[in-house]
Amino acid sequence: MAHYFFDSHMHAMNLNHPNFISFVESVTDNLAEFVTSGALSPGYLLTPANRGQQGLITLLNMFSVFERPIGEIFALIEEDLSGAFSHHQAAAKSKPPENLMYPDNPYIRKGRLHFRSMVYDAFALIPLVMDFSRDSSDEESISYYTSEQQEKLLSYAKDTLDGIAWYQSVRPKGMLEFFPFIGINPEVHEMQFIVDLLDTYVRKDFSPKWKARGVKDPRRFRGVKFYPPLGTNPWPSDPAKREKVQYIYNFCESNAIPLITHCDDQGFRGVTSKIAQQYTNPAAWNPVLEHFPQLKVDFAHYGRQYNPIGKSPIKALLDKSWTNDPWFTEIIDLMARFDHVYADFSFSGTDPNFYSDLHTFIHELEDDELARKILERSMFGTDFTVNLAKVESYTNYLRIFEQSPFSDEEIEGFVSANPIRFLGLEIASS
Repeated sequence: MAHYFFDSHMHAMNLNHPNFISFVESVTDNLAEFVTSGALSPGYLLTPANRGQQGLITLLNMFSVFERPIGEIFALIEEDLSGAFSHHQAAAKSKPPENLMYPDNPYIRKGRLHFRSMVYDAFALIPLVMDFSRDSSDEESISYYTSEQQEKLLSYAKDTLDGIAWYQSVRPKGMLEFFPFIGINPEVHEMQFIVDLLDTYVRKDFSPKWKARGVKDPRRFRGVKFYPPLGTNPWPSDPAKREKVQYIYNFCESNAIPLITHCDDQGFRGVTSKIAQQYTNPAAWNPVLEHFPQLKVDFAHYGRQYNPIGKSPIKALLDKSWTNDPWFTEIIDLMARFDHVYADFSFSGTDPNFYSDLHTFIHELEDDELARKILERSMFGTDFTVNLAKVESYTNYLRIFEQSPFSDEEIEGFVSANPIRFLGLEIASS
């Protein structure tokens, strides 16, 4: 059987896909609240390595990827892992960032991916299509040209499928394979739209094959993506709103379809940071999982809080341990109580200390059963291209992970066995 290496959380998007209007309006409505939200905290984006000239170089690097079509972004990842680029960040600063590291040889060579002692036949991506759809009237908008309805989701989904088809056409023997997730923000859609979206785009079989090339079938998405900071409440009190999310959960649970939810306190926002934190908090998923205990949910970014409510940005910076965050603790509790709760390393893995802290936490647990659950429910992810705010390249991010203190056996679980189980794929890693 093919041996898969999974990036369980990544984004391929260009500047047409995000809804910058919602983000700017959420900031404009309360600028002071945005400043105190942690978006500008030293631990999130404004690291010492990203100030001044280096910050401009980082933005240049990120936007050089964002301006590409989605298919070219996929090809760029493969080219990067094959050694097509040279890193430049060290030359741009007298003191390079601590997380700037590269392997001696390209990861992809001789048609396979080499990572530590393991060799992989395929590099599998889970591209997450986010639902940036917007529903507001001209009266509600503060922008002169803002349209009443922006249905960005369907065009983003089409661009993703077209990008995969383009990659497969120009790289018929390429290493990349795709398991995309479709985003839904039930807050801005009618029930019938949600029903039609799931029926039209989500696959209910578990074969790893993409299906015949050239077949224009949009039913190729393997799971659902929630993004609470854009306004998705996992368990609304309003009966009509709850009915919509319950439909999604029932669809996913009944068909063993996995769901990934954003879980750090930063990123794109369509609501105030206070509401975003309330919706994003893993504790908000307690009633969901109590009603749908078989639902497979991955909490992205391992619940990192760059500025927890009630803690100043300075205190958040001084408390550097990743495993002291209340959201991290809540995710671990959910893992202990529910059999299908997962978490991924995306974006958090830009910091080598994340892996060290997580390794120490797991291996110092007195509860061996809980340690086993964490190791079997954790998944490697990059958050590419967003992670370019803190690393120079895809290869740079992968090297940080390779240098982590986890054993080869544990890494094999994170990149292969665990995501295969999460997706329910009918394949076996070997």
